[in-house]
Amino acid sequence: MKKILLLNPPGKNKYLRDQYCSSSAKADYYWPAIDLLVLSGIISSHFQVEVLDAIAEKMSAEQTFKFIKNASFSAVCALTSSSSKDEDFLLFNELKKNRGLKIILNGGFLRHNTQKYLEEFKFIDAVIVDYTQNGVVDYIKGEKGRLPGIWYKSGGSIQKESCYSDDEDIFSYPVPRHELFPLNKYCLPQARNFPFTCVLISSGCPFKCKFCSSSSIHYRKRDVENLLIELKAIKSAGIKEVHFPDFTFTADKGHCLKVCRAMIDAGLDLSWDCLSRADCFDAELARTMKKAGCHTIQFGVESQNEQVLENLAKPLANKTVRDAFELCQREGIDTIGFFIIGLPQEDEPSIKKTIAFACDLNCDYASFSVFVPDFGAPIRTELEKKDPRLKNVYKFDRTDFPVTVSEFISKERIWQLRNIAMWSFYLRPGYIWKMLGKIKSGSRLRVAAKIFWSICKEQLKPRVRSCKSR
Repeated sequence: MKKILLLNPPGKNKYLRDQYCSSSAKADYYWPAIDLLVLSGIISSHFQVEVLDAIAEKMSAEQTFKFIKNASFSAVCALTSSSSKDEDFLLFNELKKNRGLKIILNGGFLRHNTQKYLEEFKFIDAVIVDYTQNGVVDYIKGEKGRLPGIWYKSGGSIQKESCYSDDEDIFSYPVPRHELFPLNKYCLPQARNFPFTCVLISSGCPFKCKFCSSSSIHYRKRDVENLLIELKAIKSAGIKEVHFPDFTFTADKGHCLKVCRAMIDAGLDLSWDCLSRADCFDAELARTMKKAGCHTIQFGVESQNEQVLENLAKPLANKTVRDAFELCQREGIDTIGFFIIGLPQEDEPSIKKTIAFACDLNCDYASFSVFVPDFGAPIRTELEKKDPRLKNVYKFDRTDFPVTVSEFISKERIWQLRNIAMWSFYLRPGYIWKMLGKIKSGSRLRVAAKIFWSICKEQLKPRVRSCKSR
């Protein structure tokens, strides 16, 4: 039987490459990549599978290469991202040159311009453009033709994926092999129990925010019975915590309620968190999600400037955001707010209002990222027309120094404002007192201390000085 390696490559940073995104962990958090988890179930139904999360295992490129060299893999299915592209490609090229392995890659920038990369890089054999489809299995078996979810090289030509129709909005897949992942080496600040794992209830996103790459991924919902089989398997394995990484867990209210009620009826008693939007969240969802075990919801707030959000196709009123956070607080659900510093058409006073808004919302955690035009995001196409040089820029990382110049603010000032936002939010006496009051156990205290220390270390990095020469 062929042996397939699912690989999260090593990196100089703690790269987060899952779901076609590209960033780095700012603090002491890291989770199992949902792409590899889903693929572990799909591929292991036909082949022997091993998993290597080189970042979670803190392995170097040399150690990773040696591990693969000493094994007898037929193919490597690996994650990659724009922020880690150069490091990843060096490793993949060496694996192809020295081991002759099939190299199958999964990454946002590859999905955005698949044919170009398959043509330019000889070591890439195939690109996964939908990791929930089973075309990768057919490809490894040697089958030909248009395969679902995958592009590949065949006889000097490139075979494009077989697309699903728009009415195929329900999907399912075999139970992922959670036990193959180093679950004890992952950490989330909001997690209640360890170890934890990740589970998907939907793929893609129905919203069309211009700054987000997920808008290009067809939205589909997972079959609830298929989902329950996985959740029951997780519970039987002794795992009590789940992170749902769906772009918008509550995007389809009916589906979300069906999932939560199924979890309640099954008596799973799992604790979990998810991501949502303030404008697709209400009291019924809050009550049902809480009853099903939800303890934390992450909301994409982005900016306090409603006009900026309107221009980016995410019309979100400040009152709607406030109402969502207050509703969570009433139901006893913790909140995490995501904010973006340096969005197009945003000036410094606007950014400072966003920082104040974040503090005023009184969320439990806040994430402040700098704006970057992700591959696959509509805003990138618009910016490339204004500045063609962007077409040759690949180093994108929402948690790193900005790569584009705002029409109002310098790169250096954007990064300074991002740091100001972090200190302004996390060093408020009222916030510190609030979070101390939430610590009910030694494990929660250790996690909180690690998060605070890692945030401090991140803030002390001399990013502005080292990036002025870019």
